[in-house]
This record gives sequence, structure tokens and C-alpha cells, in this order.
Amino acid sequence: MATITDIAKKANVSPATVSRVLNGDQSISVKDETRKKIYEAVEELEYVPLIEKYSKRKNLSEELTFLTVTAFSQETEIEDPYYLSIFYGIELECKDREINLEKVYRSGGEFDFDPELEINGIIAIGSFTDDEIENFSQMTDHLVFVDTEVDNCKFDSIVVNLKKVIDKILDYLFENGFKEIGFIGGRDDNKNDRLDQREKAFIEYMNHKGLYNEDHLILGEFSIDSGYKIAKESIDTDNLPEAYVVANDSMAIGVLRALHEKGIKVPEDISIISINDIPTSKFSIPPLTTVKIHTEFMGMMAVRTLKERIENKRALPITVNIPTEMVVRGSVKVD
Repeated sequence: MATITDIAKKANVSPATVSRVLNGDQSISVKDETRKKIYEAVEELEYVPLIEKYSKRKNLSEELTFLTVTAFSQETEIEDPYYLSIFYGIELECKDREINLEKVYRSGGEFDFDPELEINGIIAIGSFTDDEIENFSQMTDHLVFVDTEVDNCKFDSIVVNLKKVIDKILDYLFENGFKEIGFIGGRDDNKNDRLDQREKAFIEYMNHKGLYNEDHLILGEFSIDSGYKIAKESIDTDNLPEAYVVANDSMAIGVLRALHEKGIKVPEDISIISINDIPTSKFSIPPLTTVKIHTEFMGMMAVRTLKERIENKRALPITVNIPTEMVVRGSVKVD
């Protein structure tokens, strides 16, 4: 993209002279030959004034329509503050940038797309099958995935490095003297029963320490109800680890209730630490120690990344890793 400096070098004049000529400054005395060189350089380098570039981008922004596709049902989003917060960030950013926003949920295992809808790009939230991703790519060249990283040779992704999150949690527990640690998590139906990143990272870390105990691995679904159910059915009061790492706060809240009903005290008898820092986590009993994921910011970055890709005609994909932070409350026993 040519600049005034490029034109000045080409015409063998100063940038100030180029600027004044292009802005129609009548007070400057420049030979006709020099003016001709400047305009020839402008044409050859295809220079576009900054104000014109901005104007084009502004007009483009006003015409943009983004489609969000969620890998789950509308009911799931309403029940899970994690995903609700991501969409809230998307909604806020689209409103601020005057971008039209449409939305499609998974219903009965499928997506009901409006064939008449004209879109500029798709924000896909959650995990999808390979066939679904291929279908999205047929609808638009501009795709960004949130909360999952797909083929990074093609698509943009807004993600959190969950391996680092688990490592951070386990480092924290080991620093505070814990050795017997279990994991409560789940599997995603759209990932063909592959190991969840959190579960995989936990197993790798504990195996490296020589302390992995399969008896302390409990799997269900990523919801309050599932956390409650699997904790109620699977946690043996006579074979407790010192702590459980729970895949998300929603599950952890269900686990806390089940432990309370079993007469197991947190953190006196067992410590619980989870991930996300949803609003209710600080009001649980006890308040959850958790790793905060900036979900609203993830949604905002998805909009910004997609908009930038469209405006700059960027073909190379990027992955944006959102940082996390530990929020220490009362569910981990610390000496």
C-alpha cells in the first residue's frame, strides 16, 4: 500500500511537496514538470489517500452482516453463562461497529439456515464436525471460530490455551502441598469422543509426576445437572482424593451440592478448583477458586478479527490466545 513517502521517492521530491500538491495548496510554487512526476507516481503506485481509505472502510462496515452459528441449542446457551457471555461480547461489538447480526442455533442436531440470508462472514461458537465446518466454508470465505481451534491453515480462531490453564491449576495445587488429585470433566459429542483438552492435559501432567490415578477420573457432561449427578453417583466417601480439578464452574457448582449432600466438607475434607469464573462462582458455598476466562472479550475479538479479515482481504489465518488469571476464593484448602 503506497504512502506519500513512496511517491516522494519516486518523483524525487520531498514528502511535504507531495502532500501540498495532492491537497491542492495554491501557495506552493512547483514546476509543471514536477507536478507531472508526482501525478505519474501516484498513478503508477496506485496511491489512495488516507481519508478515502477510511471512507471506504466506514461504508463497508455499515453494510456488513455477520452470522453467529452456535454448536449447541438456545436452551444450553441460556443455562450456561459461559456461552451467554461470549455472545454478549459479540453483540456489544457488532452494535458498536454498526454491524448487522444474525444467529442460528443447533436444533435437533442440525442448523436451519435461511437460504435468502446474505452474510459477509460467520462466527462459529463451540465445536463442530468436519462436515459442518466444510458446509460453513461453502457459505463464506470469512470464518472465525470461538472456543475451539480448527484447521489453522484456513480459519481464524479465538481460543484459550486450556493446557496452560490446567498446568496453572496443577502447579497451584502442588505448590500448596496437594498430591492426590482427581479430575471431573466431560466429552464433546461433536469431537467424536476425543479427549477434551483439559482432560488430556490433566492426564499428561499427572502421569509426568507419576501420580495419575484413573479411579479419580470422572466424566459426564459440561453442566450443573451432570456435575451433580456424576458426583452423587461416582464419588466414594471412603476413597477421596485431596482435590478435584473440575472442567468448568457449572459442573463444579453441581459437584459442590452433591458433596454437601454426602456430608463431605469443602475445603476441609476435599478441595475443589475449576475453570471459567462465571458470575455465580463467587456466590457458591464455599465460593469457588477458579481460573478466569475473559469470555466477553473473546466475543469482541471474534468480531474485530472477522471485520479486519474482510476489510484487508487477509487470506492467512490467525489464532488469538486469550490470557487467563487465577481467582483464589474459598474452595481450596491452603495452609
